[in-house]
Amino acid sequence: MRAPSSPALRPLLLLLLAAPWGRAVPCVSGGLPKPANITFLSINMKNVLQWNPPECLQGVKVTYTVQYFIYGQKKWLNKSECRNINRTYCDLSAETSDYEHQYYAKVKAIWGTNCSKWAESGRFYPFLETQIGPPEVALTTAEKSISVVLTPPEKWKRNPEDLPVSMQQIYSNLKYNVSVSNTKSNRMVSLKNGAYVHEPLCS
Repeated sequence: MRAPSSPALRPLLLLLLAAPWGRAVPCVSGGLPKPANITFLSINMKNVLQWNPPECLQGVKVTYTVQYFIYGQKKWLNKSECRNINRTYCDLSAETSDYEHQYYAKVKAIWGTNCSKWAESGRFYPFLETQIGPPEVALTTAEKSISVVLTPPEKWKRNPEDLPVSMQQIYSNLKYNVSVSNTKSNRMVSLKNGAYVHEPLCS
């Protein structure tokens, strides 16, 4: 004869039966406060979604799940690497690599069987919102002159073996301003909109 199961174990048994192996048990939406400040940090088209933990839950080991949406499409999409994570960021560079499209993202917090409602970012437009990093600067000096060569930064690459793309190929009007200070004459020379400049050092 099989021993009857303990009444205290029955809810757990029912929970295990309701959740196939490897599949997360659905959480109760609204049981937690939402994550805050859902924003994209984008530098040279490397687009990372960031957020703050829910208020009043700092120090509690909650996890997060992220989804993203391509403006004009019909459904939210998952990123498997950003499901049930304990960090407060998700790299969506590959998913938002078409910089002429616009995107949304959303995050929910999960703790046990409780979860928050989705917290949504504003619309993200990489072409207008990415920050362009500083150029590489190479200096070559001669007896009475200095040459300054500026190399714009490269766009983020999906794969290391991909050919590099300069940010100047995306923004054809990208310009840099260079200031050269002559400590001997106490003179500052501003050289605008030049990728290569040559300036005498003596007056």
